[in-house]
Amino acid sequence: MKNISLPLAFTVMTALATSCTVFVPMQRTYPPEATLPGDTNSFIFVNFFDYLVPDYIKDRHEAGYAEAVKGYTAGLAAIIQKDPRAMFMVADTLRKGFTVASMQNPEFADTVRAICGMYGADLLVALDSIKLWIESEFYLEETDDGGSIMAKDFYLYANTYMTMYTADGEVIDRCAGEKTDYVKSKYTILGMIGGPTIASQKSKVRVLADAAARDCIGRYFPFTEQYTGKLHTGGALNGPNLLIMQGKPEEAVEKLTELAQSPFPKLAPKAVHNLEIAREIVENKRIEREIWGNFGAVNH
Repeated sequence: MKNISLPLAFTVMTALATSCTVFVPMQRTYPPEATLPGDTNSFIFVNFFDYLVPDYIKDRHEAGYAEAVKGYTAGLAAIIQKDPRAMFMVADTLRKGFTVASMQNPEFADTVRAICGMYGADLLVALDSIKLWIESEFYLEETDDGGSIMAKDFYLYANTYMTMYTADGEVIDRCAGEKTDYVKSKYTILGMIGGPTIASQKSKVRVLADAAARDCIGRYFPFTEQYTGKLHTGGALNGPNLLIMQGKPEEAVEKLTELAQSPFPKLAPKAVHNLEIAREIVENKRIEREIWGNFGAVNH
């Protein structure tokens, strides 16, 4: 890790000098929930859902569906490319001529084999279908004068359905991603007219589809949980704390071990606490390397 920049170092030192405690970002890595077939490191993505065909998708909403495909693609890439040995390719974001029913036919395996063969891919991730819609609910909102006013809340729903195949056309997994997000409220009777549309919520659609893709493909990759640790600050503790903030917890452990033996009754217990945090960060890094090393050994 590169040394901390001067502006960041100044910010950290200011925080250490002006508070009794400071929070440090930490992360803990877990093994994958599921295992991919061995010797698989290249993924090809195809969106087989032709959102230009269904009558229930209005023309002005097609841009929202296109954004869902972009979001799903980005979510897959973000997870797969965490593995430096993996390759992620996009074959088609709008493959026409297929339906959910036709993809269940045995001959669809020929399509999968042909695409994987063309791109040299080990696995094909197919986006089978997408469903986007907005629902609303009425309620009474209390006003400042003790009265009430009619209000209406809107929620955006984005459901995606994915199937993953081997290069031979065998189904490995099917995954439904069901996401929702609050959009906005409207007040007064006149405010009941109109509301948000799929076309006007493209950014939210993309975020929801991105999250759905991460959930589905993420089960096959190591997962990292973000959390925070609290460090005591002040005096001799500030030096080791800065090392921790700079990504050098190993060096901080050495200094904090000495401070933990301090004869000063107020310093020693604080140093012991900070030492535990530094050691936890070091251990988390070791576990992360081990998990990714085992993952590579199994999947490559």
